[in-house]
Amino acid sequence: MPGADSAATNAAQGPTADARPKTLRTRLWRAYEVAVDVVAVALFSFMVAVTAMGVFFRYVLNDALPWAEEADRYLFIWLSFVGASITMRHNAHIAVDIVVRSFDPAQRRWIALFAGVCMLIFLAVVFRASEPVIEVTSLSRTTATDVPMSWVYMAVPVGCVLMGIETLRLTIRTWRRLGSEVRQ
Repeated sequence: MPGADSAATNAAQGPTADARPKTLRTRLWRAYEVAVDVVAVALFSFMVAVTAMGVFFRYVLNDALPWAEEADRYLFIWLSFVGASITMRHNAHIAVDIVVRSFDPAQRRWIALFAGVCMLIFLAVVFRASEPVIEVTSLSRTTATDVPMSWVYMAVPVGCVLMGIETLRLTIRTWRRLGSEVRQ
């Protein structure tokens, strides 16, 4: 039987096998998520390596690296903004939701939709406010690493864009759930 092989393969893969074919959109989103995750892991790895080198040079060789603390600080700034977008993807930011929990689920979705729109507006304002800061700091350089300060401040608009993408995804998902509830 021609279908027996595919049925046997699906049965062998178990219930975790995805029966739906992956769409191009799904693959692109997954590639985007993996790219952001890889950047976060790389930033964290560099931060750990620089910290370990700084400790080794200071306490073992008794000859401190003058740039280690500054590099750690700037890597941490970038990691904070990239990590915030990953946290937004999982809807895991700290929230005081004691009042929101008192509403029924349909009302909570409307509140989540409103919160998502407010977040997108906030991120747009912060993005716009970061532009003049980057312009002003483009001529100054960091003390120990001699990196343009604008590179450090670029973490803000990049983080805003990444968080905006994740917030937009969550907001669209909430909107679709609301739409399906209204149709039922």
